[in-house]
Amino acid sequence: MKICIFGAGAIGGMIGSLLKKNGIDVVLVARGEHYKNIKENGLVFKSEEYNLDICQKFDVFSDTSNLGKFDLVINGLKAHSSNKTAITVSELMHENSILLPTLNGIPWWFFYKFSGIYDNYKLDTVDPDNLQWNYLKPSRVVGCVVYPAAIIKKPGIIEHLEGKRLILGEPSDIKTERIQTLSKIFTSSGIKAPISKDIRSDIWLKLIGNSSFNPLSIITKCTLKEMCEREETKEIVVNMMREANNISKKLNIPIKLDIEKRIEGARKVGDHKTSTLQDYENNKPLELNALIKSLLEIGKITDTSVPTIKTIHNLAKFFALNNSCDIG
Repeated sequence: MKICIFGAGAIGGMIGSLLKKNGIDVVLVARGEHYKNIKENGLVFKSEEYNLDICQKFDVFSDTSNLGKFDLVINGLKAHSSNKTAITVSELMHENSILLPTLNGIPWWFFYKFSGIYDNYKLDTVDPDNLQWNYLKPSRVVGCVVYPAAIIKKPGIIEHLEGKRLILGEPSDIKTERIQTLSKIFTSSGIKAPISKDIRSDIWLKLIGNSSFNPLSIITKCTLKEMCEREETKEIVVNMMREANNISKKLNIPIKLDIEKRIEGARKVGDHKTSTLQDYENNKPLELNALIKSLLEIGKITDTSVPTIKTIHNLAKFFALNNSCDIG
């Protein structure tokens, strides 16, 4: 299987390093100083959990013009960048290629093969002009919920913080041959890759945390532990999660974990800054559209009241723009 990781950042670089260590050939696409360092010195991957501190040489490119086609393209970009690069990524795939997006929030393909009146609904908040739907094509997608945490310590160096689990799932929730093949490839490389029986339920479980904690963190500047333990912020989180779950009920998406347990899980992570707060502090683009604005769009089409989500979205957007952060 020919594999390309388009966007070999923290998670893409982690996956690529583990696949490569297992003897699987992987081509990386990166940019800027990160690309230059990988090209010249190899990609360093450090992990206490895996007991690894390795440097591996990759075929790495910043220009995809003549790379050809791949059987599996792992798209490691964030939602706003994924939309902008849809045409470029599509040129790396043949008709039967598998696309594995490692996105947070509501993915652009969410309503593909979705039973009922919302089947094939296209989300403008995460896929303006339907670029991903039309060029990447939802039929190629295998859904993925990413739980590992990793950072680019500095260009060319990936530091794994915690977690080994990527939940995989077909949009149809059928256990196909292609998803079983992917699960085996990842599992053999040390990545836990269970196949979900309901991928949207798994997406929603992570989403209710990301859609509340992440935007709230740039308003409060608090860690996960602080937001969970302080009465004022916890009440906001509970209300946001409750509103999100009201949407999931309208969509007949099973809720896998009650709100108190979801919050307790976040509290146990400790004094950790959300990825959105880290991006905010570094004046990077913020994933507010996929993480929270998408819920406003789905709330509207399902006629679900989401006043707390709307207020926090507006405040987070205000803080982001006031800090000169692009919103995607």
